[in-house]
Amino acid sequence: MKLRAFLLALLLAPALLSASPADHPEEGMPSSSVRITGAVNAPAEFDVAALKRLVQRNTGPVDVVCASGATVGSAQNFRGVRLTDVLDHVGIAVEGHKDARRMVIVARATDGYFVTFSWNELYNTAIGKDVLIAWEKDGKPLDVHDGQLLLISGQDIKTGPRHVRWLDRIEVVRMQ
Repeated sequence: MKLRAFLLALLLAPALLSASPADHPEEGMPSSSVRITGAVNAPAEFDVAALKRLVQRNTGPVDVVCASGATVGSAQNFRGVRLTDVLDHVGIAVEGHKDARRMVIVARATDGYFVTFSWNELYNTAIGKDVLIAWEKDGKPLDVHDGQLLLISGQDIKTGPRHVRWLDRIEVVRMQ
């Protein structure tokens, strides 16, 4: 499964890396909302107040482990909403029975950092239940270092590579 996600990321890399500065209007600054764009039925923008109207979840204890295996941070709890709940709210634009399987979800930060998930990974594995868009850490709003919104994938073995601070946009991409 991880190899497949890695290969999808490689296929997407040229398009993802060519994002123009207009795609990051406040590049390098914390965002106050997250835009949901791409292959969705109803593109939308959610600020913290709008996200709080969805079903809220807690992660419980999470260590942020970088790609080298070193623990670089931890939290007793992140509070937020599942990425899948946000995607279900806007609706993924599925054109046929097997179309969802071709979808890749890209989470982007204002500083240009991005991570990917496959539709199957989010909806057909335990990983999807613990991918949160969070606004709170350990009972307090996120600090400037994290921005107002972040994305955390709590079931990843190495949580750091898919820990997106300053979350700005979620894009649903249909692979050809």
